[in-house]
Amino acid sequence: MTNPITFAFKSKGRLALIKRARSIAKRYSLTPIQMDRALQQFSDVLQRFDCGATLPITAVTLKRHSDTITKYLDKNFEFAVHGFTHVDYSHLAPELQAAHLHLARQVFTQAGINPTGFRSPYLSRESNLNSAIKSAGYSYVSNQPILWDVIVPDALNPFATTGYEQAVAFYNPWRIGERLSLPLLKDQLVEIPVSLPDDEILIDRLGGANDIVKETWLRILSQSYKLGELFTLQLHPERIKLCADGLLAVLSKACALTPKVWCARLDEIATWWKARSEATIEVSTKNDGEYHCIVNGPNGTTVLARAVQVNIPSSPWMNGYRALKATHFNVQSPMRPFIGVSPSTSIELLHFLRQQGFLVEISQESMLYSCFIDQVNYDGSQERAVLDKIEGTGCSLIRLGRWPDGAQSALAVTGDIDALTLWDYGLRLIGK
Repeated sequence: MTNPITFAFKSKGRLALIKRARSIAKRYSLTPIQMDRALQQFSDVLQRFDCGATLPITAVTLKRHSDTITKYLDKNFEFAVHGFTHVDYSHLAPELQAAHLHLARQVFTQAGINPTGFRSPYLSRESNLNSAIKSAGYSYVSNQPILWDVIVPDALNPFATTGYEQAVAFYNPWRIGERLSLPLLKDQLVEIPVSLPDDEILIDRLGGANDIVKETWLRILSQSYKLGELFTLQLHPERIKLCADGLLAVLSKACALTPKVWCARLDEIATWWKARSEATIEVSTKNDGEYHCIVNGPNGTTVLARAVQVNIPSSPWMNGYRALKATHFNVQSPMRPFIGVSPSTSIELLHFLRQQGFLVEISQESMLYSCFIDQVNYDGSQERAVLDKIEGTGCSLIRLGRWPDGAQSALAVTGDIDALTLWDYGLRLIGK
């Protein structure tokens, strides 16, 4: 098992680690009272917008302070598992991973919490861990960081540049220019990305204050809204005083947008994504160029249409699409308004397209489709390029919206808890 102090030095660097040590004494006290106030402030901000949040917490911390934590269960907080202890789970043997996950579930159950999600300390991840998470009965994991293009390293001072580059190297995130900031259903486990830069990078590494936090997070919200994707905002509760204005600005802006932003907890997002991924579109041909469609999906399923004629009311949406007012309808289009793919197209690409809400038909007759794909090789780094190609053609399409009730994008507020007191933090440093 990796030594936590050595690991912290590797992840932050010497100067940032010294700065972090100084800040701990300001953010925690010998009793839970200071963190309790932070959680209350967090809750007060969220409740102004009727928004919930997901707070992953280590099981040992929950066990020590269950009275403090459980009083927030009726405040629209979801408490996910942040490990049994605050260790790097990618360095644990599979049997230890499984043991920790089961022990954590027992602690949560004893506290009256049924956990459905898991986020590793340090966002650590490796191939066996997701299998262990699924086997332990969790329905989602949120370990994959994705870096938004909102920071210009050359504009930072040398200390901040070093801190930022160390963070990026340590987390090894996906890049928004290649990957989508969206959940992914894989082997019945929903993987939900977490957005960077987060509060730790902005405050502790870049030396930022409320202004840089607010400006950065508003830029991410703007980008995620334009793309129709998910902004998983990471704000550790102990930094709420430093980031409250930024959180307020993001929630205010999100609530003012039309089409709306869906503000949801991670468990709600995981449940929705799995249900929507199982939705079906039944198509029957009525006449040449006319099709009858029946959509079977969860409550809130939105059908989007572009460059076709339909026989039911619709309203303008985004990017040339219209939102249909029903799930049974006729559509007229000179070419099939679905995505055709060749039999040799990558299975992984088929799964990706279907999770985006497209109706995919395997065919050798490319001339029947307004959009046809023949791509044998595919990996996740091509997500953005494939989607941009489809959306950029303006071709006639019927598809499902990603989010419920016609929302354009989604916002999830999260924040990890690994200590409530200075004693907790000291124990954390020795892996307890």
